Amino acid sequence: MQLENWKPIPGYEGCYEVSDQGRVRSLGRTIFYRDGRTKTIRERMLKPNNTGKGYKNVSLWKDHKVQVKLIHALVTEAFIGPRPEGLEVCHNNGKPGDNRLENLRYDTRSANALDRTKHGNNHCRNRTHCPRGHALQQPNLVPSRAKQGHRKCLACQRAHAYLYHHKDQRSQMQQLADGYYRKIMQSTIREGSNHQCKTEN
Repeated sequence: MQLENWKPIPGYEGCYEVSDQGRVRSLGRTIFYRDGRTKTIRERMLKPNNTGKGYKNVSLWKDHKVQVKLIHALVTEAFIGPRPEGLEVCHNNGKPGDNRLENLRYDTRSANALDRTKHGNNHCRNRTHCPRGHALQQPNLVPSRAKQGHRKCLACQRAHAYLYHHKDQRSQMQQLADGYYRKIMQSTIREGSNHQCKTEN
């Protein structure tokens, strides 16, 4: 059986601890109120909440105020140290709910995105169509985002850019985006035809 190690949560020493297995507990203590009242709290494990994206968080109380904290951030800060500027917490096996210390590391945002792609968790990469029904395939992909493994609709981006300067036409977003989509896809057909003509000549 693996030994579970516990450390105080930075900023909540004496109140809460987190383990290298991703569990959080509230320590037994007495709370003193300004009006002279006291409250005794028994030690207990905190039940994590799901964020909706697979991540887990807990609510921590301090000075009569509550803060919601992501468990993976608590584990890394307690056992690895403060998160370096510009880095993120990455889950090695791609499972955002697995907050064991051995499954966590600090790394760059691009490395985090590559992890999600590798484990099939990158919903942007797995999408086949944008919300407006345009196929997410070349050439209808934003080039800068495609290089990062994201699939973003180029037609919709161009429509958004147009409406930024023509706000009175916002109600026509779908029609504008559809028009840009047809132009983008037709340009590929024309390029293919020109290439075929050159080959035959």
